[in-house]
Amino acid sequence: MVSTTHCLKKLPAEPVQAWLRLLLAGFLLLLGSTVSAAEITYKAVGIGEQDGKILLDIIEHYELTDTMIEALENGVPLTFVTEVMLEPEDNHFWESALVKKNLVRKLRYHPLAESYEVWDSLTDKSRFFATREAALVALGDIKDWELVPADRLEKNRFYRVTVESWHDIGSLPLPLRPKAYLTPGWHLGSKVYEWRLQP
Repeated sequence: MVSTTHCLKKLPAEPVQAWLRLLLAGFLLLLGSTVSAAEITYKAVGIGEQDGKILLDIIEHYELTDTMIEALENGVPLTFVTEVMLEPEDNHFWESALVKKNLVRKLRYHPLAESYEVWDSLTDKSRFFATREAALVALGDIKDWELVPADRLEKNRFYRVTVESWHDIGSLPLPLRPKAYLTPGWHLGSKVYEWRLQP
């Protein structure tokens, strides 16, 4: 059983509008979820307002397949994508989402240095770790992901937020891709998680 926690955004000391306090109640609850041998799961998601911006925090749990671990240890970088969408619940299917953003992260092993590198597109920086376990924890720790200016959300309107993550097979080295698309060991992803917000 996954222990569920809530990741709350710390708000500035100055007074915050009541609707923003309600916005903080839009947590993803994962009660009853289980972690299988290889998958991406969400342990906590928090959303809140800071400095006039709506920010998202996510704590993901990564369990790689044996195929991916073997490839990683042999120098093959692994690329992961997390996609978030925010749209009014009353949107028609032909209308675009208010927010649709992708966060790209790459995990790479450096055999000579015996270290793991985690790069993400949010900061455009790399961090290095001595163990794969530590690198996977860092890979799943997303903080202060800016979604939209707070004033773009209308008071008393319901919004739907969805989050999904997956391994990007298309980013593998070209010789590996054809077989990878047909091999279950290369396919790793999360369920699509959804919750409601009401400013």
